[in-house]
Amino acid sequence: MKLLPMATRVDVSGSTILRDRPLDEILDFCRDDSDRPGNLVVHGPSGSGKTTLLTQSDEIMRLITPTAFINCNDYRPETVPDLFRDVSDQMSAKIPGLPRCHFPRLDLVLAALGGDLTPVSDYTRCWPDLVRLWKRQARSGRRDRRERRDGTATTVSLVVEVNLLFVKFQVGAARPVGPALALPRRKIDTDVERWFKDRAWGSLINPFPEHTGTKEEEWDRETAWRIQTSHNEWLVHAFLADLRDQAEDGDQYRRVVFLDDVDALKQPAGQGGGLLALFRSAQASPAHQDGGRTPLLLVSSTPEQPALTRTKAIPAPDFSPAEVRELADRTPHRIDDHFPQLIFGLTGGYVAATSYLLQDPAIDGLRAYNGLQHLLRHRRGGAEDAPTLQEHLGDTLIKALLKHSELDLASRTLEALTICSLAKDLQDVDYLIRTYGLDEDLTGLDDHRWLAWNENSGAARSARALMMRLLLRRWQNEPTWDRCDRDEAFRRLARRSDEGASDHTPNWYYYTLGSGDLMTVCRELDALLDLPGREAEVLDLIRHATSVPQPPIDDPGADGFTPLQRYGHLVRNRGPRLSDGAPLGHRLSRMLRIVAGKWVIEDPFESMYTRDVHLRVRTAFQELGAVCEDSLPFQSEAEYHENISLERPVNPLDADMDF
Repeated sequence: MKLLPMATRVDVSGSTILRDRPLDEILDFCRDDSDRPGNLVVHGPSGSGKTTLLTQSDEIMRLITPTAFINCNDYRPETVPDLFRDVSDQMSAKIPGLPRCHFPRLDLVLAALGGDLTPVSDYTRCWPDLVRLWKRQARSGRRDRRERRDGTATTVSLVVEVNLLFVKFQVGAARPVGPALALPRRKIDTDVERWFKDRAWGSLINPFPEHTGTKEEEWDRETAWRIQTSHNEWLVHAFLADLRDQAEDGDQYRRVVFLDDVDALKQPAGQGGGLLALFRSAQASPAHQDGGRTPLLLVSSTPEQPALTRTKAIPAPDFSPAEVRELADRTPHRIDDHFPQLIFGLTGGYVAATSYLLQDPAIDGLRAYNGLQHLLRHRRGGAEDAPTLQEHLGDTLIKALLKHSELDLASRTLEALTICSLAKDLQDVDYLIRTYGLDEDLTGLDDHRWLAWNENSGAARSARALMMRLLLRRWQNEPTWDRCDRDEAFRRLARRSDEGASDHTPNWYYYTLGSGDLMTVCRELDALLDLPGREAEVLDLIRHATSVPQPPIDDPGADGFTPLQRYGHLVRNRGPRLSDGAPLGHRLSRMLRIVAGKWVIEDPFESMYTRDVHLRVRTAFQELGAVCEDSLPFQSEAEYHENISLERPVNPLDADMDF
């Protein structure tokens, strides 16, 4: 029998799409396999669908093993005991066909914390006091438990695939999963009593401070943090010990705790690493090494990829082009066939922004041939002073990415973020902050990694790339943003990228083209073709360089340019104008047309009227390949642009253009 991840349909902003690969990976790690680590982290920026993946996994796993789902934003480091109470309640739920978890040690530790007992108390002497505290707590909570048990159950479906004599069929089943909670046991086992009297948790990584007194008002802040962390670590040990005692050799799946947005429970530097760090240190201790078995799988979500050992990191994936198209098909709006591709080009598949754009009413019935410009200029609510969709999306995305920071989004701060968005990596971000004195405006942002939009993969890179483009377009309309000249900043970054290098780095081509120096980039690419076997490298450099956003065109009618008009402007004004009057050779002139054309085509803000640009790029690749030693890479590119041109509409406004 094979369990199928039936819930590979992920709900994002009310729409359904398919993202089965990460969900399958989460479910696979839930199996009780001693070779797998006990911690799984789903990482990605806000809006990348981490919560949805964890929720969907929980809905499936709670049908086959006890689980708990915790939204860490509902708790604080000082309320971690409440978090463990909720974990205990969820995993103790009575579900037909599943073993019922009990947490006697955890219940006793919670009772001890409510009665001013600590991890260093003498439980040989005060054991009767602890038992009385536990019984009193059990009686006081019984009424609340009965009320919660009477709540309405939910129904979750499970699909099982059965292979029988080469005949495959599916059986669908629905099981009610309700809050039928287990009442605490009235009798304490001798093993549990011995665990307390022997202090089986051993020496805590965060030891309880001595000579602190018992009154909270006598503690300073440092002592309060240390006591709280020691208490929380004690709770983790009790929880893991209870799970270890109940684990059976025949268990196919681990007990699973889902901690959504676990970074919300991080503690200040020097005060412990938060709940996830406590779990990892306790799991690694000898007290919880049961023949290599790990009865608990901890599935967490964080914004950044963790640099942790014995932890499997899964990036929250972007939408694929096919998923964006399916999402468009499932929305209630009439969406033009070209819009999914345009929006994917703009967002890179970033979940929140893609879903947001596809579900905006402004897209309903709108023809996509004129691109995203009309849609992004649409004003939310229709009022004259209302923000455009582009402004609203930019503000929303900034706030989402800065969810856990204290950054004040004033105009100067947005300008500082925009300047930082010119950089391709973290070192260049820090260089721009130093060069333009941006530290004060970024006060409250203690982690600059999210500014380096090319540092991570998947959803993080897509979100930051989209933010970069939105901020740079905003820069054109902000006359007070004058601390930095964009072209000069790009030139500085280009010079910096070549420091210590024997040849131009890929980032040099990116930054130099970003400064608008198209001809210099083309000359360097042309020079590379003088060397044998460099054709594939030249193509990679063209792709890398043309991903940089185009600088604004100094022309009052530039906003109304068609893609072919923009291409012609680049070839005529940014090409020969910067070539010192020297005639362009055959190979260099083709390189100019290729780079200018791909720069226009790669801009997601352009319209779909790129047919004639693709055809010109195709011809340039064919003619360039004819004079190169290895023509195959260029001929392949020519075929690609030929095929794409067949999917693009003809723009009648371009009929009389001869370049």
